[in-house]
Amino acid sequence: MRKWYAFRTQSGRENTVKGLFEKIRAENGLEDRIVSILIPTETIPRVKKGKRLLEEKPLFKGYVLVEIEQASEDDPAVGEVLELLSSTGLARPILAKEKDKRETKYTFLTLTDSEVSEILETQEREKEKKEQEVPFLLGERVKVVEGPFAGMEGEIKEIFPDRGKMKVEITFFGRVTSVVLDFIQVERASVR
Repeated sequence: MRKWYAFRTQSGRENTVKGLFEKIRAENGLEDRIVSILIPTETIPRVKKGKRLLEEKPLFKGYVLVEIEQASEDDPAVGEVLELLSSTGLARPILAKEKDKRETKYTFLTLTDSEVSEILETQEREKEKKEQEVPFLLGERVKVVEGPFAGMEGEIKEIFPDRGKMKVEITFFGRVTSVVLDFIQVERASVR
């Protein structure tokens, strides 16, 4: 049986914690116990110094999700694995407060199946969105609106969706020249 646990860390340290968790998993032979370590992310387009960048940001800042294989519902080895992961000092598992008649107990909080499936579906949608975000087609005529070739028209010869760039052939001083441009540097050319 597999369960997902959430670890809280400082915002911006998620990748560091994930790296440490993977190192702990490898050094302690826990590959069969720690199934996966996940930082749900979203892709946000950003313009920096006139260039369009796609930046990955954590969907839940300050959280790392860990999937752990457990033999039974109250498997004591899970607690040991969670304690080992939290021994880094950079992250700690989220605890659930349970009130008994006389005492208050704290147990490790697990994510429900619906929460996990929603997070994984969001990840899949982000992945598809990243693949589909190409606003132009090969062979399409475009007009350069920014940069040294502003005002010139050309034809798209190659598209690099992962970088948000394209190779466009423009006629410059009577010669055909290939230039690599960002998606935001061009617009569709008006039909003559």
